[in-house]
Amino acid sequence: MGIVGMAEIIEKALDRLDRTDDEVKDVLLAELKARNYVPGSVEDDYLKALWKEFRDLSVRRREDVEMTHQGVPRSDIPWFPKVDVSKCEGCSSCVEFCSQNVFAFSEGRSTVVRPYNCIVGKSSCRSFCPDRAISFPTRSQLKETIAELKARNGTQ
Repeated sequence: MGIVGMAEIIEKALDRLDRTDDEVKDVLLAELKARNYVPGSVEDDYLKALWKEFRDLSVRRREDVEMTHQGVPRSDIPWFPKVDVSKCEGCSSCVEFCSQNVFAFSEGRSTVVRPYNCIVGKSSCRSFCPDRAISFPTRSQLKETIAELKARNGTQ
């Protein structure tokens, strides 16, 4: 499938890394349709291809950006998902959903393999898990931890 202006389309979406996934998908689709004729019957296929490209590039871009969060080294912040293996039925929804490649599918279950790739404060993958097997620290725990780390590091 050929897409005219693919680099520009992806770049417009990458400018909106702070938006929700649905908002980014809307941008991708709008930019795609502005540059290409897209029959309704294949719209989902085109969006799926763009989404994959966007996810791959956004991971690379975030790897460059997410070295710190509010002045605290990312590696010091314990914000990442945990998978309860007793609940995980192995649907791999989290692996497919996560644009940060935090999860991997192994031996019929999803596991967290790159915890510090997770974007601090984002927990969207939890809502995609039909088994409710994904958990995160609470927002108040995150705020407390960041405040403590900022005070310890002197980065108020």
